[in-house]
Order: sequence, then structure tokens, then C-alpha cells
Amino acid sequence: MDNNTIPFAELMNVVINQLKSWKYMDSTLIIYRRIYKRIQAFLAAHGTDVYTHELGKAFIDASNVCKSTLSSYICAVRRLNDYIDGKPYRCHHDDPKFEAPPEFSDILTEYLHECEQSGNKTPTVLSKERTCVSFLNQVALNGCLDLSKLDAGIITRALLVFSNKDNYARVRQFLQYLAVEGITEVDFSGIVPHYKRTIPLPTVYSPEEIYQMEASIDTSTTTGKRNLAIIRLASRMGLRAGDITALKLSEIDFSGGYITIIQEKTNVPLSLIMPSEVSESLTVHLENDIYSLEDGYVFHSMTAPYGRITTSIIRHVLNECLHNANINIAGRKHGSHALRSSLASSMVNDGASYEVVRRILGHTDPNVIKRYAKADIENLRLCAIDPPPASGLFLEYLSGKEVICHV
Repeated sequence: MDNNTIPFAELMNVVINQLKSWKYMDSTLIIYRRIYKRIQAFLAAHGTDVYTHELGKAFIDASNVCKSTLSSYICAVRRLNDYIDGKPYRCHHDDPKFEAPPEFSDILTEYLHECEQSGNKTPTVLSKERTCVSFLNQVALNGCLDLSKLDAGIITRALLVFSNKDNYARVRQFLQYLAVEGITEVDFSGIVPHYKRTIPLPTVYSPEEIYQMEASIDTSTTTGKRNLAIIRLASRMGLRAGDITALKLSEIDFSGGYITIIQEKTNVPLSLIMPSEVSESLTVHLENDIYSLEDGYVFHSMTAPYGRITTSIIRHVLNECLHNANINIAGRKHGSHALRSSLASSMVNDGASYEVVRRILGHTDPNVIKRYAKADIENLRLCAIDPPPASGLFLEYLSGKEVICHV
């Protein structure tokens, strides 16, 4: 039977069983059943027992409910739409992909392929794609559907879409490619402004603040045990959020006291000694995580379908800890990278060499660690040189006397 014509009662049971197979809790399934009963009544009021996308949208539009309930309705309707469309189960529904105008799609595909061939990693290629898609859409909106007819005016107007000036370098590279390939007669990359991004001081939390964060976690719960292990991996070992989400049981050697991973960002191996606090919190967490033995990952979501955690979950965990610990985050970054920065700064200020800190954090650039030393204001005060005593015209100026300007 076609998914588009099956009776709603059957469609409802199929979707509920699908959610059950993904280990959704009974309490969540009850909510889905309640919503689907309301949709079934809505269909009956419209003289049908067959669900369609249009009727699902009409049900949502006719629902006079609060924002959170409406969000549940929309999610339940999406599950129905995915099933009748034959789409696989998706935990989250992504926004539609933003695409370049079809006139430019082949050129963009070839450019991105060349970027991959030249050694660009996947995240870099994706960032270039996003920038180029935005740029090309603005080019099209300015009336140019043939890149051979690009001019300085169109490019300048298209650049106005970017509030983040980091995109300028990516547009510049794309324009260079167009010139090299002969798509444009002129290399327009020179008209794209050069933007030098300032390197801010890293956000640093003191050891006392990190202890406060850990103390704010309720470790009597399974979620708390997991969160403490996550926080300690970031604050004691400096692991990036992406490496924490991808951490596997096979990468932890409890007997030897090591964690060995391939870093997600650099694809470079990294082996670190586990501090006792990290080993202890990981052991306690794994005793309560029943899903680690199923897929091999260390950390999982606490809601269905209980897959490995995401970096957004880590951000939420950290923000919750900072809030519960009453730590002032005004003007400070509060993502997981701030704990990594805090570890680096603390090690540098305790006298660890830059090379040691670089190796522990897995940096490939030997100079990147030096900026962490700038955050230790108190030790920098010790390096200050007393200024020489004022004299001459400057002394007269400081004393309030009239100073004659010499031309």
C-alpha cells in the first residue's frame, strides 16, 4: 500500500513503532499518541481518514496553543511527513540548504573540487561553499547571471552582504580561481578589501572558578556524572568539544592512564596522560552509561534516540554550570574552548614551556601558545619597568606651569 493512502490509524502506529525502535521513552510516546489522536479527530472533521502534507499544515495553522505545545505539534507532523515521503528517520530537521543559482552551480562545484584536491579539509571546503553561495546569490540579485560579465560594481555591491569580514578572503580566492580558469578576463580579487582580524586575548577562568563549576554539578544523577566527566576532559586535559563528542571507549586506557585520539580538527594523533580526577569521573560515568557498550562512544544524549552527544550539548552543559555556579561571564566567552584556554594559560603561568603546552593542546603552530601568556596580568606587572623621572618641559607641563610651544 502507498504510504500516501494508508488509513491514519495505521500510519500513526507505524510512526510510533519507529520512535519506539529508537528508544524513545514511554512518556514521550504518550505525548506523540495524544497529538496524533488530535490530528485524527481533525481529519475526521474534514471528512477523511487519509493524512496529507496539506492537512498536516492545516492542523498546525488551526491550533491555538502555546509556543512549546505548537513546537511539539510541528515535530509530530514532520515525523508523519517524513514517513509518507519515504525519508529515513532524522533526530533533528535541518533548515533547507541554501544553494547557489543554477547558472553558477557547475563552476562552484568545480572550484570546491579543486579546493579539496589542493588539500583543504572538509570544514574549510564547507565554509568556502557557504561564502561563495551567499556571494553568488548577491551577484545574481544584482542582475548578473554570467560570471564572464562580472564587473567591479557588481562585486562591490555583492560584498555588502557580509558582516563578517572573514568572508572577504574566501571571495578573493574564488575570484582568483575565476581569473586563472579564464572565466573572467580580469582578476578582480584585488578590489576585495584586505581585512586583518585582530587576535583577542583568550578568555580565562581561574582554577577557583572551575572548581566552583564542578561543585555546582549534581553528581547524584546520571546526567550530572556525565557532565562532570565532560567538564574535566576540557578543563584538565584541554580536549576540544569535537574530540569529546567523538571519544570512544577504545581510545581510553584506564590501566595505563592514557587517552589516545586522532584530533578531529587537525587529523593529528594525540596521546595524553589522564589526571586522576579525569580517570575517576570517567569511571563513574561509564558505570551509569548503558549505551557506551552498544556503539563504543563514551558520551550520549540523555533523551531519545540516545545517540552520541553533540557540541551543542557540551555548550549547554557548560552554560548551565556557569549559571549554577553564579560565575560572572559578562564580556567573557563561555564555550568549551574557554576551559581549554584556561588550562593553557594556567600552565604557561605556572612555568610550563610553550612547547609542552603546545604538545598537550595538540597545536601544530608553535607560536599560537604565546598569546596565552598575555592573560596573566599579575605576572606581567612584575615585568614592568619604572619610568624615568620627569624633567624639562614635560616636568613643567606636569606641574601645571605654562609651557611655551616651540615651532
